[in-house]
Amino acid sequence: MNNFPYSRSWGFDKLRELKKDGLDEKEKKKLFRKLEKIAQKIESAIGTFPKANICILNTQGKIFYCSRAQRREILNFISDYVQKNHESYPKGSYAIPRSDLSLIIWKLSDNAAITSYTEGGLGALLSKTPYIMHFSKKIDQIVVKLSSLPPEECLTLYEKFTLDGSKSEILRHEIFTPVFQTNEQKSKLLEVFNEVELKVLEEIDGKKTVQEIAEKTGIPLELVRKTIQRGISQSIVKRVKQYPLIKRLDRGSLLLFGIDPSYINFYKELRRLCNGKRTLEEIASLLEIPETKLVNILERVGNSIEWLREVE
Repeated sequence: MNNFPYSRSWGFDKLRELKKDGLDEKEKKKLFRKLEKIAQKIESAIGTFPKANICILNTQGKIFYCSRAQRREILNFISDYVQKNHESYPKGSYAIPRSDLSLIIWKLSDNAAITSYTEGGLGALLSKTPYIMHFSKKIDQIVVKLSSLPPEECLTLYEKFTLDGSKSEILRHEIFTPVFQTNEQKSKLLEVFNEVELKVLEEIDGKKTVQEIAEKTGIPLELVRKTIQRGISQSIVKRVKQYPLIKRLDRGSLLLFGIDPSYINFYKELRRLCNGKRTLEEIASLLEIPETKLVNILERVGNSIEWLREVE
């Protein structure tokens, strides 16, 4: 272990007074979002390509944030290592626990730790130690509150509430766009993604839906989704927000909703909400229906819909 002079007592005992039994869904979401924003700042500051992977956990090994949840074998190692060894090194210190992986673990407080690993060297990680330690107090406050959650809930809730500032599930109707990369970064893609994944990435153009990419490439939809998720985690793919605008409906199209008054009222509300200023996610939430169901309804409307799009 290496002692780092940035160690400072933040008065963490006072934070326990903030802890209460039980967190409602809104509170959990807010806390996970805060962790995600901090992690994104750190990832951006480190600036490696592929992106450095951040993991935030408590000293009992509960993981509350991870950049790439699919790397379960590394997450398990990090969780076990911190749980077994956190008492042997002081706050503000860091450890390099493996020689086969560029991985560093920083002990932020008696409650929290943060790790970063990359496919590059350790230099980029070590140079950001002061910057990472700057977030000690904020991370500790959040981790203390979330530590009441059962271990099995932690990553499930993280994946539900976060994942690059958006929903974790990649839906078949969603559209994604590539992010401009330097020539060096483009060549690096060959090392990070396999041939099938590169085929998916080549079809991402800001116009095709996930379903259309799967159909054109012949690649299973689930693999297309996983590839896009990896693209998001590496900041080479961004989600395109879709804003539906219902221009008009002729009488024939209106009959698609049925003649029952409740259906007519639903259509009126749908038309009011689909004004080109609300996203699909927002409209689905206001109508209290799944987003996929909303898309099915709008697909029936057909040519009377205009789609306005914006990159997140």
